[in-house]
Amino acid sequence: MKEPLAFLVLEKQVIKLYDESDYKFDFVDNIKTYNKEFFGGDKKALTTQIGIEVFEDDEMKSSCIIGSEGGGTSLEGNTYLISYGGLVICCSNTVFKLTLPDLNLEWKTISDPATCFGIYYLGPDYVVHGELEITKLDKDGKIVWQNSGRDIWITAEGIDNFEVYNDYILATDWEYNRYKFDYDGKLLEEYKTEPLK
Repeated sequence: MKEPLAFLVLEKQVIKLYDESDYKFDFVDNIKTYNKEFFGGDKKALTTQIGIEVFEDDEMKSSCIIGSEGGGTSLEGNTYLISYGGLVICCSNTVFKLTLPDLNLEWKTISDPATCFGIYYLGPDYVVHGELEITKLDKDGKIVWQNSGRDIWITAEGIDNFEVYNDYILATDWEYNRYKFDYDGKLLEEYKTEPLK
């Protein structure tokens, strides 16, 4: 029996998220099966696959599997949100928005050329912390702006490299250059920091 890697408990639903990296499409002997499939790229080249189940009163209402290309995305940290009546979730280079409880695809957007590490609220919209881009998406999944740095948007320690504050975004690249952006994507400040000990 496959165990979920994440649970989301809502007022009426419980959502279970599974790492399905070993799932084979069009194969009858998978541990789990899903009612719907949504992809962000070539089905034969997926690097991340996430299974999703929605339960109400201990009864499964819907299920789907999503997958996309690019670098891998783990089910931890800030990789998903419940927003505007649906589940917004990072999967490799793509952000998916699925309706609840039916898990119909509302939109999907390639938000980074490589990997989406996390998604955060930015007022009524979202900001995606990607490996190569910081991307603002509107609530309908359309790209508003994107910003890159001198290097990838992560540090060797993988901590303290991306934060959203009340009126700005603070991001640090691999070379410990720190960038302060306003919500419109304008660079307010850039300075060098030291690696965390």
